[in-house]
Amino acid sequence: MPRTPEQNQSIKDRRRSKLLLYALKAFAENGYDHTAIDDITKPAKCSHGLFYHYFDSKEDVFAALISEILCGELEVPVAAALEKGSIAGLRQLCEYAARASKNGGKELCVAKITLLLPEAKSLDDKAKAFVRSHNVEAALITLIRQGQDEGKVIRGDARLIARAFLDLAKGALTRLSKTGSEVYDSDILYGMFLKTPIEE
Repeated sequence: MPRTPEQNQSIKDRRRSKLLLYALKAFAENGYDHTAIDDITKPAKCSHGLFYHYFDSKEDVFAALISEILCGELEVPVAAALEKGSIAGLRQLCEYAARASKNGGKELCVAKITLLLPEAKSLDDKAKAFVRSHNVEAALITLIRQGQDEGKVIRGDARLIARAFLDLAKGALTRLSKTGSEVYDSDILYGMFLKTPIEE
């Protein structure tokens, strides 16, 4: 008995979702510049022809990731943290980082891609727009300065503090994705910014 159009569409949707998941993992593990189509198709056990049936290029699959995953429920809450401002925004980003490292899987991949993407050299316009709207470093600098103005965040150059925190975060996320080792508690991360102990 031949498949119905609905069954055929369901199969196509599952294949496309599978390719997106493998693309998410590949971009998280290799970085944007160093991800090739093979890095997606080989682990997905599919041909290049099947990949190109769903996506036109590496840029196209990444654009789909932005639309469907990176800007979805697993999104790094940069805008929400900036809206809260100051130490409340810093706390929100630290809680997200701890949750992503604990949950692993897709959420860890989203965090890694968001943190590492600004370092990529060959981004198209859609990826550059994503970087501008999800610039964790710029958000941290703003939040650190606001916290310093309130006398609650450690003194020093906000850019250097943000970079030190991001270097720690990038290293931890890379280590976690390779070893599955112990994660950082959000209070440890948050406490690194503060002049005084965390208020209960």
